[in-house]
Amino acid sequence: MRQLKKELWPYKVRYDVDQLDIKIIEVENWLGENIGSFKDRWNVVYQFSHTDFYFRHGKDATMFALRWQ
Repeated sequence: MRQLKKELWPYKVRYDVDQLDIKIIEVENWLGENIGSFKDRWNVVYQFSHTDFYFRHGKDATMFALRWQ
């Protein structure tokens, strides 16, 4: 199971949808519009049964969790 460095990406939100689900595209578009560009303020690791979204700032992780959880 891959994880990102906690020093760079201290906040993680697990989303119970895998990368094959079409909803992931909607989630990533929302992130780009509301949080910022990929690998700048957020990152993602796809797993078999879920997806882990990582954030540099706690407020971004909270906003994501409130919207998508």
